[in-house]
Amino acid sequence: MLDLRRIALFTRDETQDYRLDSMGRLFRRANIEVVTEGPEVTPGSVDLVIALGGDGTVIRALQAHPGTPVLAINFGTVGFLTQSDREHLDKTLVRLLSDDYFIEDRLTLEVTYRGQAHRCINEVVIKGSTSMIEVHCDINGRRIHSPRGDGIIVGTPTGTTAYLLSTGAPVVVPDVDCIILKPLNEYSFSSRSIILAGNTDIRLTTVEGRERNVFMSIDGGEPLPITPDEPVDVRRSAVPARLVCFEPDYFFRNLKTRLRW
Repeated sequence: MLDLRRIALFTRDETQDYRLDSMGRLFRRANIEVVTEGPEVTPGSVDLVIALGGDGTVIRALQAHPGTPVLAINFGTVGFLTQSDREHLDKTLVRLLSDDYFIEDRLTLEVTYRGQAHRCINEVVIKGSTSMIEVHCDINGRRIHSPRGDGIIVGTPTGTTAYLLSTGAPVVVPDVDCIILKPLNEYSFSSRSIILAGNTDIRLTTVEGRERNVFMSIDGGEPLPITPDEPVDVRRSAVPARLVCFEPDYFFRNLKTRLRW
């Protein structure tokens, strides 16, 4: 179990009633310091992050605090990564303080372009603005495919219930050690996604063509322009995404309740 001494609260926006005062009193009675997310809350400075929002808030919390467990409470719309809804907040916090939980470590990716590494929780997408692009895909140093279409997406099991879901890729349970590679609207009847081992090294290189505006986006973040013939390297990160969980079957519960499976 976690040795909770300092907890950060990570909120979606300022329009919700997060009951921060009552949460603070509850944790103070347990001799736990509570801080609100801000510039002074640096990675590694807290023992737990409580994300109050939807999946986007959870992803931002995981990005901001690599290696720190995140407890996700749904104050958003879908909230597939969340463990509890806002109306069950008190019960959830009591279970947390009673050590009635477990930590789930999920595979994440390290995406490197021009020597700069980026942390990826869900997926990295490479695509053009208006025209089709061709992307060379090298797996462990060998060229396996060069799909031509809207682009390509490389994702984690966590990402299969995000962008990958809308592309028709399979849903993968979180404890499967794999990486999913999926061409986006490839100009071919035989186009398929492929599931790779979690320790696979992937290199993606766009081919110069008509499309002049090719970009990379990680976890739906700000698009980063990329240049043809300059590779994007994707591999497993050494730091997993750590989520606080309460029920062993929560993933399938969320499939039914959030995605109407």
